[in-house]
Amino acid sequence: MSSFSFLFLLLIVALYAGSVKLAALLYKRARLSWRDASIFSLILLLLLGAGMLLNRLSGDVIPDLVAVAASVVIQVGIGAWYLAARARTLDGKPVGSKGAAMLSLIAYGLLVPLVMVWAVMHSAMMH
Repeated sequence: MSSFSFLFLLLIVALYAGSVKLAALLYKRARLSWRDASIFSLILLLLLGAGMLLNRLSGDVIPDLVAVAASVVIQVGIGAWYLAARARTLDGKPVGSKGAAMLSLIAYGLLVPLVMVWAVMHSAMMH
């Protein structure tokens, strides 16, 4: 793997960790450490990357729209599991599974415009 690919993966983790931190701030001013946001981002990168790789290796058997919907469900599920005890309200109490699921859904929503811009730029550069 080239050093550019490695830096690109680090950028993806950093962007998602930042969006999770921003989502925590937007969601009832919850607190979440950079460490936990980064670990959550790495978990998602590994799981969703493995799923995408398996889909490509199997000949793209899962349509793109279904893959996007599945990735949202996976992100919300992993967020509800991982962030439930780690994200805290201002009182210091855990946000719980429901709050953590909302947190990860907000983080996903924050990245959608960025991903759309990247996709348009990437498509334009390929033609």
